[in-house]
Parts: sequence; C-alpha cells; structure tokens
Amino acid sequence: MSPRHVADACALIDFLLNPVGAMTPAGNAAMAGEVSVSPITVWELTRKASLGKLPPLPAVRGSFADYLAGKGFQPLPLTWADADRANTLPPIHKDPMDRMLIAQALNADLAIITIDRLIEGYGVRTVW
Repeated sequence: MSPRHVADACALIDFLLNPVGAMTPAGNAAMAGEVSVSPITVWELTRKASLGKLPPLPAVRGSFADYLAGKGFQPLPLTWADADRANTLPPIHKDPMDRMLIAQALNADLAIITIDRLIEGYGVRTVW
C-alpha cells in the first residue's frame, strides 16, 4: 500500500521531538500510518538542527534519514515535474521548501500532515 500522506517539518518535529505533542488525534493517526517524507523536509530539518535552530535530531548511524527509515517513513521522490510545478504555484505561500512540498503533494495526490493553514489555499488536503 502506498502512503496517502506526506509529513511536513512541523509534523515531524511535533511527532518525533515533542513528548506532549500538539497534533490532533486525526494527525497522530495519520502519522502512525504509512507516511512519506520529502527530501526537502529532511534537508530543512537537518539544516536547522546544524544551525542550532532546532535541538539535535534523532539519528541512527549518525543519520536522520536512517532514523526516519527505521521508523517506517518512506522517501517521497522529488521530480523535475515537482520543481516545475512549485515555480508555477500562485504566491499564497512564500516559503520555497513548503512550495516544493505542496507541488509534490499535488502531483502525487497526497494529503499533507501540517499545522500550516496557508497550504490549504492550494487545494491540498491537510490534516493536523
């Protein structure tokens, strides 16, 4: 079965790093299922952690990517069509990483697990 959801950075932070968690039961249920993670999101989180903007990320063999794989998350392929679509989206959201994730979700027909309400302006299904 293919994942029906892709987790954004906020969802991964809340689910993996926040012991109390702010996510709704629906969001937690989605995170407990088959979930994809974009390379863009891994890059965003590892970059912020390396700059000290986030606490150290959990890792297996020194790799956050290996940790995610061990937790059952699946990589969401990043394609040329995703990059092309991200640049044609209307300027509702200014963050280029979120715009790429939106394009990936639209192209793969996935819902995004996110608290970011701007994403809904693109017609993407969201859950939190």
